[in-house]
Amino acid sequence: MVKIYIIFCNRLVKMSITKIKPRHASEGKSIAQILKDRLDYNENPDKTRDGLLVKTYQCNADTAWKEFTVSKQIYTSITGRTRKPKEDVISYLLIQSFKPGEITPEDATELGYQLAMEFTEGQHQFVVATHTDRHHIHCHIEFNSTTLDCTHKFNNYKDTYRTIRKISDRLCAEHGLSVISEPKEKGQHYAEWANERRGTSWKAALKNTIDRILPTVLTFDDFLAAMRREGYEVRQDGKYLKFRAVGAGQERYTRAKTLGADYTEEALRERVGKPLIHAKSRTGRTADPAKINLIVDIQSRLRGRGPGYERWLKVHNLKEAAKTLTYLTEHGITEYAALEKLAAEQIAKRDAAVTTIRQYEQRMERIADLRTHIVNYAKTRDIYLQYRKLPAAKKAAFASAHENELMLHRAAKQAFEEYGEKKLPAIKDLQAEYKELLEKKRVAYAEYRPLKQQAQELETIKKNVDSLLQIDAAQQEREAEKRRSEQSQAR
Repeated sequence: MVKIYIIFCNRLVKMSITKIKPRHASEGKSIAQILKDRLDYNENPDKTRDGLLVKTYQCNADTAWKEFTVSKQIYTSITGRTRKPKEDVISYLLIQSFKPGEITPEDATELGYQLAMEFTEGQHQFVVATHTDRHHIHCHIEFNSTTLDCTHKFNNYKDTYRTIRKISDRLCAEHGLSVISEPKEKGQHYAEWANERRGTSWKAALKNTIDRILPTVLTFDDFLAAMRREGYEVRQDGKYLKFRAVGAGQERYTRAKTLGADYTEEALRERVGKPLIHAKSRTGRTADPAKINLIVDIQSRLRGRGPGYERWLKVHNLKEAAKTLTYLTEHGITEYAALEKLAAEQIAKRDAAVTTIRQYEQRMERIADLRTHIVNYAKTRDIYLQYRKLPAAKKAAFASAHENELMLHRAAKQAFEEYGEKKLPAIKDLQAEYKELLEKKRVAYAEYRPLKQQAQELETIKKNVDSLLQIDAAQQEREAEKRRSEQSQAR
């Protein structure tokens, strides 16, 4: 049985990646036999469409187990290193899983290959085998622990899985695939949550159907009729509105209100003919767009596309959208308000650092200027004293002959008056202060550079999010109005 590992981080679940699993040697089996058994399972023709969904790097699918084994023999010969079987890792397994219906087996194989190539940096042999025997497509990626030159082994460091997850999330986002799903809601049963992750949740399917239908209908009765046409049995007995996917085999009804505040009967009636963004909360107030899960919302918009998003992608390209999603995911930003706050805080930190640096620079300029005037004053003092002692009849001629010296002396005296201190600092004290400020400025600049980069990155991310969220605000309303008009004419 294939075991799919899900990584948890801050209660967010990655849809496309698994835990890295080391393959150890065994005292009961040879390394060659362990590798053969493992790779035979991965490459099972019944799971990989007769081997069509198998792709390799620096090895052959039929003989990969032999090639892996030989590399280890060469490694031991070159390095002289040996380990006990339970400590000797001979290969590593990654499993990359995808949400049902989002990707073809062929594309999954290519994506798995890209993940393996980028993660191993082309330094390890690997085999990618895509399995289609389950409702969700998943790739088994087996890579040799020994490097191609047989001089090293893979270092499975503490945060290896985070590196894999980051690469996989970015690749999936670039291809318009799910990267992260909503956090587990309070009170949600584990079975329901797990099913939702696998794409089999009745509640998830019901919410998606409701969200798709509501903007297209004119009345609440039209909505219920449309739900029945979608294969749902609808009940309104008592005070609860219930749905059951009969054709899909759902046994128990799902109460609408258990789907969330946007799915109570009152909220559904208010949402008729409107996109979800206009839904009402439990208190009856219009829902704040800032509270909508950004990651989920952007993903759904990009997957659905539309004219507005197609135009946006032409300008910004899918990689920019993927970068935006990856950033939001890595930093756990699910609300617009949180993004806005983080961007403002980062910009404020950057601006404060700039202010500090400018203050240092201004003081250093003042010191340099004052030092120059002190030196000039000392150099021209005797000339000025001679000028003062001369009779009025001779001063003009002396001033003409010593114009530059007297000008420098007057400028120095003017600077001292502006300085405001009765006693001027010594040159050595100014030099010491200048040196101290120069070091402070160097430290401040070192702190400023990452702040500048982070602020620029956040400004770009926020700009992308703003564009994505605003692209179709008017468009959605126009489309809803068009559907209502068409339905009205059909009547």
